[in-house]
Amino acid sequence: MGGKLKIVFVLMLMMLTGTKVFAQDIETMINDQALRKQQELADKKLARRQKEEQKKAEKLAKMERIDTKKSETYTVPVYLFGISAQFGDSVVYVTNLQMVDNAQLTKKYDYLAYRSDYSSQFRKYIADTYKIKHPVTSVVFEKNRKKALKRFNKILKRYENNKSMHLMQVTDDKFHFSVMNSID
Repeated sequence: MGGKLKIVFVLMLMMLTGTKVFAQDIETMINDQALRKQQELADKKLARRQKEEQKKAEKLAKMERIDTKKSETYTVPVYLFGISAQFGDSVVYVTNLQMVDNAQLTKKYDYLAYRSDYSSQFRKYIADTYKIKHPVTSVVFEKNRKKALKRFNKILKRYENNKSMHLMQVTDDKFHFSVMNSID
């Protein structure tokens, strides 16, 4: 039965049984029904969002599982930078744009092999240096210096224009990415 139909049915039963029906009772029933409907919609929206996030996580996990055997990678210089943000903090840490001479990319996807290890290097540095328990870090890379510089400046601009965020530059003398190689 629909929500409004239920309310009408309950009101008719109350009237037939001789129960007094007050306007406040009717208003309460209508408000309760509206709240239940809002909660159902919110629950559906949350379930949909969780499903989308799960799909994204599975896609990322699949990318991380890419076989990075020596025969399926090639060595090339790449330009990369790291970014770290804490959800409860207004400080964003960004490394300078750095060149890594012997980075490995997968042949099939042109994906930075051991990308999570580069991110872990930066995460460990941020956690140890700034005493942050669980920093969220990411590494952005490009083979082309011009493209890398464009992405780097775009991120810098985003945080510099945000008055609620404080951008902290991590210079090369403080942190530098180390080359990650396979252990064969």
